Amino acid sequence: MKRMLPALSIPLAMLFLASPCAQAGTLTIACEDNLPPFSSEAAGQPHGIVVDIVQLLIRQLGLNETVHLYPWNRVLSMGLNQPNTLVCAMARTPERENRFQWVGEIIHSPPVLLMLADNGGHIPHNGKLTDYQNYAIGVLHGSYQEKYLQEHGFTHLEAFSSYREGYEMLRARRIRLWAANQLTAYSTVQQMHEQPGQVLQTAFVFKQLPQGMSMAFSQGTAPATVEAFRQALEGIKHDGRYQQILKQNSE
Repeated sequence: MKRMLPALSIPLAMLFLASPCAQAGTLTIACEDNLPPFSSEAAGQPHGIVVDIVQLLIRQLGLNETVHLYPWNRVLSMGLNQPNTLVCAMARTPERENRFQWVGEIIHSPPVLLMLADNGGHIPHNGKLTDYQNYAIGVLHGSYQEKYLQEHGFTHLEAFSSYREGYEMLRARRIRLWAANQLTAYSTVQQMHEQPGQVLQTAFVFKQLPQGMSMAFSQGTAPATVEAFRQALEGIKHDGRYQQILKQNSE
């Protein structure tokens, strides 16, 4: 397979250039601005695992597009309403399925309920979802976890606007559980100079929700463009460059 991948670059480029939206500067690449370790700002530049993967795909396809960081609500709105927009990473939920053109999973990281490791054993571990209904749960405002919990009758929800705020609420015991993307939660704790394995414990995994985040184009984007990115993503997963990015960002 590795020997074949260089030969794929020409067909991929031809496929993309055949698209009417393939001229330089016509695609909007939108990543969430506060989603470490996937996409955030460092020294005034986009940074993170997802940003590195998207930039590699852009180079693979011979494009000059730029990755832009925006608040999540703006990213989602652009993806829903603006043709030729690539949403770098989001959960592939049933309500979003037909509203986007999906490229593929870009990162694997399950949604979880986290608790402080020193909770004294009072909170159930690996219980049923209903076991957590009476606990105060912090959840990112507008997230698919928030919607899921609301749909299942949870009323003790405390919204936060950033993962850092969510962890601070948990640490101050304003909430008992922290609904989070696992890797983003761990990265947030590390940025606060603490060790997630020492301070956090997973109480529950949302196995009915997407276990990762996927890349998707808005409706109105040429199918050839979507297919070019899909093939490019599969290519870097097969030749090891995708895994190398994951390794570099975990060191």
